[in-house]
Amino acid sequence: MNTHTVTAIYAGNTQIGYGILITVIAFISSVMLTISLCPVKEENDVARFRFKFSLFTYVIMSAVFGAYLGRFVHWYSHYESYGSFYSAFSSFEGSYHEAGLVIGAFAASFISAGIAGRKNRSRILSATSAGIMLFMTLVSLTSMFNECDRGKAVIDNPVYQCLPFSYPTMPGSEEYRTAVFFWKFCILALITVIAVTNCIRKQSALKTYIMYFCAMALLDSARYDASFLRSNGFVSLMQIVAGVFLILCVIAGTVKLIKKRSFRAGHIFYILAFLLGLSLTGFMEYYVQRHGNLYISCYALMAVACFVMAVSVIGLHRLPVKSVKRK
Repeated sequence: MNTHTVTAIYAGNTQIGYGILITVIAFISSVMLTISLCPVKEENDVARFRFKFSLFTYVIMSAVFGAYLGRFVHWYSHYESYGSFYSAFSSFEGSYHEAGLVIGAFAASFISAGIAGRKNRSRILSATSAGIMLFMTLVSLTSMFNECDRGKAVIDNPVYQCLPFSYPTMPGSEEYRTAVFFWKFCILALITVIAVTNCIRKQSALKTYIMYFCAMALLDSARYDASFLRSNGFVSLMQIVAGVFLILCVIAGTVKLIKKRSFRAGHIFYILAFLLGLSLTGFMEYYVQRHGNLYISCYALMAVACFVMAVSVIGLHRLPVKSVKRK
């Protein structure tokens, strides 16, 4: 995510870009949503203070962790954009990587959930997941004012030189590329709605993050300005983070089922389906980089593979229904 966008406000020598404004509005909105989904219901003063303090801790830590990790990841993959490591953290100019933002907020939510205690842990995690998804949804709109989050294909047909198909590379530019950021906004908005619904129904936040990372595995591949490891230009950083998260979810789900002696033959199907989806996603990432003229077919297959991964991981974590004994 690039926050160095077209200037929105001139205040003397100070220039504030649209990216900063949208990011601030997105953060405030996400905090308001998180708090609204976590009304204080504790009866005694100590429990109420502990719950409020956990929310306060989340707000502070998500801002600090997200900002620093987001800048660090972007500096690592685009160090040529900064004069030095120190200069990358000494000013607001520059960019913040989505992977760092999500990991920072994710870590903050786990710490605050631990502070809230076992009783409110799931409640905090579900509410913060909805807030994080809203933040990432609104932040994707910053790409309307810079040259980030565009597709690899240049759109020459005037009929398709508009949303939702394409968008100018920069405001005022005559070059149009596929509007990846717009589709990201729509998909993340849907995931946000699902996250809010899950929170209201007191369901786990895991489903939200699984859907998010599966979606980002596809969307980050579609953009031409994705960030990579310094030693690797094949798989993007966001795809690596998504893959690691999903693999850990599969391992954790399998271990949990084995410990509870609930592992069944059907769960092997979920594991095999996940491995198939992961393999197909990796192959399509390799294939589309060498057959750019087939990007529509490649990303269609990758979308199917990511959907299979999401369904398989969620299915693996679905708790078995306990039989009720009749008296």
